[in-house]
Amino acid sequence: MSEHDRTGGAGRTRGYLRRGGRLVRDHGLWLTAVLSVGVFLALFLLGDASRVARAIAEVDLDTLLAVVGLASVGYLVRFAKWAYYLRELGIEVPLRSSALAFFSGLMLVVTPGKVGEVWKAWFLRDLEDVPVSPTTAVVGAERVTDLLALTGLAALGVVVYDRSAALLAAVALAFLGGLALLQWRRACLALIERSRALPVIGEHAGAIESFYEGSYALFRPRPLAVATAISLLAWGLEGAALWLVLDSLASAASVVEGLFVFGLGSVVGAVSLLPGGLAATEASMVGTLLALGFSSAVAAAATLVIRVGTLWYGAVVGVTVFGLYRLASRR
Repeated sequence: MSEHDRTGGAGRTRGYLRRGGRLVRDHGLWLTAVLSVGVFLALFLLGDASRVARAIAEVDLDTLLAVVGLASVGYLVRFAKWAYYLRELGIEVPLRSSALAFFSGLMLVVTPGKVGEVWKAWFLRDLEDVPVSPTTAVVGAERVTDLLALTGLAALGVVVYDRSAALLAAVALAFLGGLALLQWRRACLALIERSRALPVIGEHAGAIESFYEGSYALFRPRPLAVATAISLLAWGLEGAALWLVLDSLASAASVVEGLFVFGLGSVVGAVSLLPGGLAATEASMVGTLLALGFSSAVAAAATLVIRVGTLWYGAVVGVTVFGLYRLASRR
């Protein structure tokens, strides 16, 4: 490798490391963390701070380790979906680079609608010179199949408890409508072709078409079914983690309650488009648990534990992976 190549590569490395740091700041990761403290404080006050604190203290170490373990396996399962999608689009990259892009992207799970995770596409471009547009389609497909899987978990409430049918029906109809439009390939390509004559948008028409072709391929029946099944497993593990927490606080809790409450809260948080579903997810989980007969202290404590053990645990994993890579690159 020439000296020019080495210095150029180092420059690119410094460039995307700086961009990664700016992205974390610009998308308000630390501001979201501060806001989370406010939400958590509200949960303490809702359930009577002393009672909530005692309830959290009742969650034994084995349960906490199980929550982290289930969340960790869930992230590995979601990485398998990421790798499956890349393979579906013929994007061949080393496992190390693929894993680095995916797990460092977890630091942006607290962005509105997790849109910050599109950074994974930029990062993979800088690591392996992969075009951004098709990889961005992978990120979009991840989010859609995640929402579909969570809606499936939340649908347990409709079946078992006859709750939240209107919200879930609206989400399902919106999904089916968007999917039908996406698969109307002739119309979509015609719109993209017409956009070439538009100012600003026209110069990006090629990238838009590449993004669309990737999305079209990933939402065909087979990859859609496979990815949704993977998402059901991944999010089901986190729902099971909530059940373990509830069971440690109220022995009458059932796994169906854990899956339903976690799924519904996550759907509400996703459609709210708030950073990490902040406030919306917590309010939905607590409200649903209260409706199911749990005490306010148990509802608040379980919600606090599961949000820290899933959402914020994932963000910490992402920051750690990216931080270690940044440190290694500097050395």
